[in-house]
Amino acid sequence: MNREDDRVGVEGLNREGFALVTTLLMVLVLSVLAVGLVWMASSEKKVSFAEQVHIASQFSADAGGEAGINFVRLEESPPRIIDFATRTVRNQGETNVSGSQNYDYDAFYLDKSPRPGWGVDYLNYNYQINSTGSAATNGRSDVQLVVGRLYREGY
Repeated sequence: MNREDDRVGVEGLNREGFALVTTLLMVLVLSVLAVGLVWMASSEKKVSFAEQVHIASQFSADAGGEAGINFVRLEESPPRIIDFATRTVRNQGETNVSGSQNYDYDAFYLDKSPRPGWGVDYLNYNYQINSTGSAATNGRSDVQLVVGRLYREGY
């Protein structure tokens, strides 16, 4: 009878140890899950901020491109070249859009050519616009486009 009581006592101790080990393992698994969720949330926050900065800088660069198009569109005669080495017709310095967003653009003369269907007095002038937009401290985007405008030669 003593031997059976001893075995039952030993099995009882084994169950209590098993419950303790199981509880500790469950606490460990839940802790790892909690740390993973916190890490995912902070990573998601960083990614969304970086995306916001990228989009803001892209919009700023686009605004610079639109300003360059508007410059060419509003000129009554072909803009004069101000730097013959680079064929620059306009250097627009940093212009603030909103908050930390700003842009700058450069316009370069490319060439002129006759436009079919128009007389010899009308030529199509082509310009390249390079715009750089920035936002926050490290967001930067570039836009490059070509703009054409019909001008009357000698007008």
